[in-house]
Amino acid sequence: MRSKLLGRAVVTVVTAAAAIGGTVLAAAPAEAASASECLKVLTEPQRWGYDETMTTKGKLTFYTGWPSKASTCAGVSVSLGISRTNTRDFRNQNARRIVDPRRIDHFASTFTFGVDGYGDWMIRQIAVKDRSGKLAVKTFTSATTPRVLRLRFASTIAANPRGTLVPKAGRLAVQGNLKAWHYTGRQVNVQNQPVVVQVRKGGNDYVTKATATTNRYGNFATSIPTAGLKGYSVRVAYYSKIPIVANQWYYLGTVS
Repeated sequence: MRSKLLGRAVVTVVTAAAAIGGTVLAAAPAEAASASECLKVLTEPQRWGYDETMTTKGKLTFYTGWPSKASTCAGVSVSLGISRTNTRDFRNQNARRIVDPRRIDHFASTFTFGVDGYGDWMIRQIAVKDRSGKLAVKTFTSATTPRVLRLRFASTIAANPRGTLVPKAGRLAVQGNLKAWHYTGRQVNVQNQPVVVQVRKGGNDYVTKATATTNRYGNFATSIPTAGLKGYSVRVAYYSKIPIVANQWYYLGTVS
């Protein structure tokens, strides 16, 4: 999910020492970049993405793709500070350099929240220290931050069938269950919530073919005609009407 940038907030100055204190340098390759060069890359708009998980407690991970030139941020340490969009609740944490199994390098920093952590957060400050010890720091308002995002509690959705879909009599039956959580961590009553069945082919947008309504247990059932849908991907999706509960979708498979 992505969140629109909100109105300008009053800047609260955070010292560079607090921003980078205790940062451990990543293993440095033969060639290392300067702090200012790396900071320039890491402060680009929309450079940082985020992952969201939230039930009774939540973790929010900010991450960035490794720059196209690996030397741009080679051998540096990075510290990420976040706050509410009104600049309150500032917190700072060292970012980790991670190499996943596909050998994609990126920086990531994970913050943990309690049941009151839902709502809007922004990247407040980025600090970079290079191998020579030079420090480069940039602090943001909600109008200049590389990312504003909304932490919401999770919903889960599951449905059948899954895998290669072989429709019977020209229709595909879909049934499943929806769960969602309130900001206190308790499960929400999801009765009368709309769930949609959507299809798409290739990289096109999903198109809704049917809508189902959940009962008091979160169960739902519906069907869609399959004429002309050979090769189409099918999913069920929940577009939350509860502001602090996240949307969710579940991939069912491809019509054979």
